[in-house]
This record gives sequence, C-alpha cells and structure tokens, in this order.
Amino acid sequence: MKIYVLAFAILLFGSCESFNFGTKDKDKDTPADTTTTTSSSTPDTKPAAEEPKSAPEETVINAEPTLVRPQLFLMVKDFSDNPNAIKTKQNVLFNNLDFILVKNHLIPVGPPAAWHSQQTNLYMVEVGVPLARKLSTPEPGTFYRQTKRTKAVVVHFFGRRSLLPRAYAAMQDWLKENHQTAIGTPWEVYESDHKVVKDNDFLQTDIYSETM
Repeated sequence: MKIYVLAFAILLFGSCESFNFGTKDKDKDTPADTTTTTSSSTPDTKPAAEEPKSAPEETVINAEPTLVRPQLFLMVKDFSDNPNAIKTKQNVLFNNLDFILVKNHLIPVGPPAAWHSQQTNLYMVEVGVPLARKLSTPEPGTFYRQTKRTKAVVVHFFGRRSLLPRAYAAMQDWLKENHQTAIGTPWEVYESDHKVVKDNDFLQTDIYSETM
C-alpha cells in the first residue's frame, strides 16, 4: 500500500513540475510588452520649420549716352495735390488716349511715354503716344509734344515699375560720373506693355533726359 502511495506522490509531483515548466517556457516565448506611452504634455523639441523667405526685389539697370530722335506725341495731362493719386490718374489718361486712337483709327508708331513734374504741393503727369501725323480733327483736352534731335542719357530699367526710383538714382549717378547736366523734364518710355507681359516683375522701362 505504501508503494502505491509513494508512486502516486511521485506521479503527482512530476505533473506539477511539467505544468510549471510549461508556464515558464510560455513566458519565455512570449515577448514582454515594451510599448511606451508618451504623454501629450511632452514638449516637441523639433525645430519649427522656417517660413520661406520672399524673393528679393531684383532689378537690372543700365545707363548710357544716346541721341533722341524727333518724334510727335499726342498728349493729355492731369494734376493732383496727392502724389499717390498720380498713378491712378496716369492709367485713366492712357485709357482716354486709347479711346481717341480707336475713334480716329490711328496706330501708334512706338511705345507710350509719360512726363512727371512737380511744383509746391502740386504734381502733374503728362502722357502721350507717338504718332506719324496729327489728328485730322482736334480732340478736346489733347495737345502735342514734339521731341527734337538732341544728346541725352537713357537708363534701361528692368523690374517692377514701383521700383523706378532706383532708375532715377542711377541716372543721377551717371550724370555726376560723366560730368553731364540734365536739361528739362525726364520722361519714361514703357517698352513693355503690362497688359501683355505676364511677368510684371521684369518690365522694361527706358528713362530719357536731355543733357548738355
């Protein structure tokens, strides 16, 4: 009887050991959960992306001596005591000239031009288009300007027209370096039509001034 009890005890101990080993092996084969939970309050130490910098206001400016050829311009003009209103008035004047040209079936023989002058608290803009001949019937509010053959300096400016003051500064530098004196009012010739050229950041404007 003792033999049977002893054999049963040995069998029971072996079963327990087999169960425990099975549990250990199972724990060994199953990888531990290594997932780390990150708190939402942890600050982001990555550097903030830099905002793209705007492109520089680029211009190309060349000044050189030249000769002005005789040319007839059909002109209109306007005044203002506000320098900021001159640009708007200039656009209106050019639209008026376009209407007159269409009405009279005329085609300009060159690009349009503008003369700007200033007196005390008064700014004036005169705009014109070059024509081969005068109108057969005078238009109210128009007049003519005739350029003559003369020495001049011309500044070829490529860029936004809001940056044209740079061209005038370049003209003054050229006059000083070449010991020349400007005569009369300089004028701007708009070689590039902003209504046609898509890249308004690179319009060509030539500025002329008679010299002596």
